[in-house]
Amino acid sequence: MTSITPPPCPDCSTTTERIEVEGEEVWHCTAPGCSRRTYGTGDPDDDDNLPPYTETDEDGAAVCFHGTGEVDVEATAELAAQEHDEDEDQDAVPLTAPAAAAWEPEAREIRVKDLAHVLAGGWVRIYGDPPEGWRHFTEAAFDPEHDTTVAITYSDGEVEREWPWLQALLVHAGPETVPTTTRPGPARLVPR
Repeated sequence: MTSITPPPCPDCSTTTERIEVEGEEVWHCTAPGCSRRTYGTGDPDDDDNLPPYTETDEDGAAVCFHGTGEVDVEATAELAAQEHDEDEDQDAVPLTAPAAAAWEPEAREIRVKDLAHVLAGGWVRIYGDPPEGWRHFTEAAFDPEHDTTVAITYSDGEVEREWPWLQALLVHAGPETVPTTTRPGPARLVPR
């Protein structure tokens, strides 16, 4: 009998376990809170072909996932709306988005000038910054007609000016948690 070494999770490097999904063998992360699945080939593009799936959360609500384990917010909301339409009891409590508890913000790449369009602030990591990187900002101002730099106001009150074309990562999250990722994808928030 040959032994197969489980591949590590592509997101958090935790050991995976083998499961069967629609007749295919795939690997599922065993870390709490990580729902990542992978074919284990080492090529992340292969995982884009994993079949989507649905699970029931602890409240009994159905949550839809992309094949890789990322919550499919649109499909979950659509499923919740369908279940709500089928509910004949008009006095029932309105459904809330069941994916909210499982949803984790994404880190996405933007230009520094685009921070001026973020209404509620968030976390920013400007490429080329020192290793500490992530800083929570409350406001950013940039008028391309009059400004040559973007004025970023951080939650500690400090205002810094950055070039508008620099690349940055943005996470929409409050100051009570800090992103730990260094690339686009799940933000991997941790308490401050």
